[in-house]
Amino acid sequence: MKNSRWGVVVAGCALLSVLTSCGDEEERAAISDAAEATAEAITTGDFSAVDLSSGQAQTLSDAVENLHGPFGDIEPEVEVTESEVEEPAEDSVRPPTAAVSFEHRWDLEEVGVDGEQWGYTTQADYSYDEESDTWLLAGEMDIILPDYAGHETVSISTTNADRGRIMDGNGRAMVYNRDVVRIGLDKSQLASEEEQTEAAQELAEVVGINADSFQERVLGYGDEAFVEAIVVRTDGGHVSAADVESIPGIHLVYDEMPLAESSDFAPQLLGRVGDVTAEHLENDPSLSVGDMVGLSGIQSVHESTLRGSPGINITVGDTVKYSVDPQPGEDVHTGLLPRMQDLAQGVVDDQDVTTALVAIRPSDGAIVASATHNPDAPHVNTAVESTFAPGSTFKMVSALAMLRDGLSPTSSVPCPNSVTVQGQQFRNVTGFQDQYVGNIPFNTAVAVSCNTTFAAAWDDVTSAELAEAARDLGMDNDVGIGVQAIKAQIPEDAEGNLHAANLFGQGTVETSTLGMAAAAASISDGRTVHPWLVEREDHPEGDGLTEEEGEQLRELMRGTVDFGTLRDLDPIPGPHVYAKTGTAEAGSGDDTYSHTWVIGAQGDLAVAVFLEEGEWGSSTNGPLMREFLIGAREISADQDG
Repeated sequence: MKNSRWGVVVAGCALLSVLTSCGDEEERAAISDAAEATAEAITTGDFSAVDLSSGQAQTLSDAVENLHGPFGDIEPEVEVTESEVEEPAEDSVRPPTAAVSFEHRWDLEEVGVDGEQWGYTTQADYSYDEESDTWLLAGEMDIILPDYAGHETVSISTTNADRGRIMDGNGRAMVYNRDVVRIGLDKSQLASEEEQTEAAQELAEVVGINADSFQERVLGYGDEAFVEAIVVRTDGGHVSAADVESIPGIHLVYDEMPLAESSDFAPQLLGRVGDVTAEHLENDPSLSVGDMVGLSGIQSVHESTLRGSPGINITVGDTVKYSVDPQPGEDVHTGLLPRMQDLAQGVVDDQDVTTALVAIRPSDGAIVASATHNPDAPHVNTAVESTFAPGSTFKMVSALAMLRDGLSPTSSVPCPNSVTVQGQQFRNVTGFQDQYVGNIPFNTAVAVSCNTTFAAAWDDVTSAELAEAARDLGMDNDVGIGVQAIKAQIPEDAEGNLHAANLFGQGTVETSTLGMAAAAASISDGRTVHPWLVEREDHPEGDGLTEEEGEQLRELMRGTVDFGTLRDLDPIPGPHVYAKTGTAEAGSGDDTYSHTWVIGAQGDLAVAVFLEEGEWGSSTNGPLMREFLIGAREISADQDG
């Protein structure tokens, strides 16, 4: 727990609310000095500097230590709020006396309750000793806490707040508490290490976890411990109570956990909730062992919003001295549409290689679906966190820079068989149609994906202008989406042949599926679209891309489906589809393969589809885009109906 030390605040004579004598009695020691020393002692537990009427300094110190114990390093702020001195009659043998009030305030933030203080008032009685010129503290226990004897058990208990929900784009909860069962071993039922080892091995095999790792945990826990193996849903988990009930030492704990409807519903985006770890405890003193926290995705990034504030009871003996009810966490709102998300996940899950699909609603930038299928690394959110060479889909970024350099969609541009830049030769793909070699309209060069047209622009468009065009198409890494994400990595200082390769999506440029979907959305809406997964309070302006530039870019993409690289794609019902394909070489030598891409927009929906290894963007990715766009229109029609 982080150290916290509050100084003692003592009101001087001018601040005392009632004061009949303030050091003006013939050099008498000021009661304010004695009050200050007492306040310091109550704070720290050290009464060695306090003059006491009887020798109970150690008893008082023990009482303070007992009270402070559950608070760790936290100490109260103690302030003198009122002091009154009573002078005896001139003929009285009684000494002067004083009553001092103290205000105690405990800041409870570091025990997990933000914005709350435990406060109370105590009073101390003093008598003046003329011989030693000191004010002697009577030293009753209730100067520390009202009605406190100094030895009672002091405890702090917290009550977890209900966690906030993660809401979909329709305002419905996608993630909320669902029934689960924690499956593990109760070591108190397993007498020997051999029995523990055998039970651990058997349970691990049944539930599908690493047997050696679980066995090591079981042996390392205490003799009475419950060692959890796995948490599964009670409705449809891959393991049931019947599967494990015969295992010696088995123990089931029925609980609740914030979960989506199914385990494959946007797991990397939504994230998961689990037991607090040692690292969490070290970084956040408000957490306690047994708490549940977000471990990944939205659950982790928006932990402070979702967690809420726990309730607290401070109990002394049998009396609850202070109590705060838990405050539930707030909901987090996303743009995800569950049916769209399920559709996207179904599309990518049917592939044998790493595949990603991101769909954005251009009109407001909402990410309505983001799906990843990554057989080799299932916890990696490829769609929004991984970048790859984008191939010819990146020509739409280069096209914007070239339009700004003076071209129009109908401008005549060269499309030679090859272009040589600083000794490196760039060619079109094998099988490029001869009818398009020569000078052709710019929109035709985009539709048939002429590499040499773009490589030849290396001396007209700078890498800085290329990076600016990417940002204006929504590939701005400084604008987040609500979870960890990256849109593109585009060098601003590339030159010569490297810059020429970047212009048609090879070289050193890389984008994510999210980044290319943002570009498609920006082109579709004719403004810079900043995609978002979690709803923002502040919406970045859509400056950068103009409406006219968007119209020109859509004209460049129009021919891809009509006569370009997607001409063989079966028709897609509905409004015209603006699209661009891409294929980027990866690997080397015998291990050469292709990243394949397609981006497209239809109506108020923009989509990017990526496969880490495919044939061509047209043949591999085009049918997947078609499947998603048709499915999305059916979903929209159902909702409208």
